[in-house]
Amino acid sequence: MMDRNPLQGSVVPFARRWHVIQEIDLIRLLQEHRRRLLLCRQAEAMADGLPDRPEGAAMTLFLKALETLVTRGEQADGAYLEAMLSNGHDDPLIDTLLDHVRHRHEADAAAARELVAAFGEADAFAAPETLGHMLRSFFTGCRRAVDFEQLVIIALAGHRLTPEARGLLVDALAESLAA
Repeated sequence: MMDRNPLQGSVVPFARRWHVIQEIDLIRLLQEHRRRLLLCRQAEAMADGLPDRPEGAAMTLFLKALETLVTRGEQADGAYLEAMLSNGHDDPLIDTLLDHVRHRHEADAAAARELVAAFGEADAFAAPETLGHMLRSFFTGCRRAVDFEQLVIIALAGHRLTPEARGLLVDALAESLAA
């Protein structure tokens, strides 16, 4: 009689559990995070400059970036993040954290939609306090979402991150804190 391997089972879940996450696996996500953080810096500068209206070209670029956030938002990164962090079976912790990441992306997209609508109004700069509050709420929430997503990757990927990949995430978090 042949001894059975206790790890024998479905090959796919086993392979998923041992998948190594390298720098290249994180590049696209971190580039998206950088775009979001740039948008946050632009929103913060705009809020700091109120009641003055930003120049036309800067405003146009900012609105385009907001619209991109709304249309692309959570859809592209959510599935990739889930595939990268999934361990091949249902795990309540993973599901809860990824749900939280999705909800933060949805909140960012909703805040971006509200800003696009507000800037579409002819008298958008007539109430600088309201506009400032909207801008600050947006960039504060967006920064927190990026930080949380990076922390989720570190927490859930754990030992599967190569030292270089972990270094990229730690550097991104440190850069975010310094901003």
